[in-house]
Amino acid sequence: MSDREQKAFTTFEAAKICHVTHHSIKNWIKQGLIKASRTPGGHYRILEHDLDSFREQYDMFPRDKGANRRRVMIVDDDPDALALMEKILTDEGFELIKVSNATEVGLKAAQLSPDLILLDFLMPEINGFEVCKALRENELTRGTPIMAVTCLSKEQDIERIFSCGADEYLAKPFKVDQMLEKVRELLGRGRIVE
Repeated sequence: MSDREQKAFTTFEAAKICHVTHHSIKNWIKQGLIKASRTPGGHYRILEHDLDSFREQYDMFPRDKGANRRRVMIVDDDPDALALMEKILTDEGFELIKVSNATEVGLKAAQLSPDLILLDFLMPEINGFEVCKALRENELTRGTPIMAVTCLSKEQDIERIFSCGADEYLAKPFKVDQMLEKVRELLGRGRIVE
């Protein structure tokens, strides 16, 4: 099939197919992850086979996960914090997904359906507030509980954390039992999606 006969998607259509916001699609195009052309009006168009090959490359086809182990995604760029949370959670029998960059958060959260996301709000190149909002706008991750694990401790920061969609807040440095208690509580109650 020639390019002319192929379906070309807008960023909004591609976003719906990939279960992400159209801002994510535009960012991935700018980063060179998705091949796209421009219309005379400056809008992006993505050919069907280019979108398919992107989804194939990043394994973006939703899948069922095994019901046995609870899956926790940790989004943090601090190796010490990651190592500590990894030890605590694997000792408790959780399956872990570790992410340290913004592009992967949406991709992996939509693809791997974690039962809980632990999100650091202060990272270079990642704005935790934007990541949290994007996860809440995505129909595949809207219902996933998010716990902010951060050194932000001012009252207005904590209010912002909750207003962008976080379900729970844990200040760094944290105590092991305090973290586990909050993790269990969040996994126990899940999230109510309107």
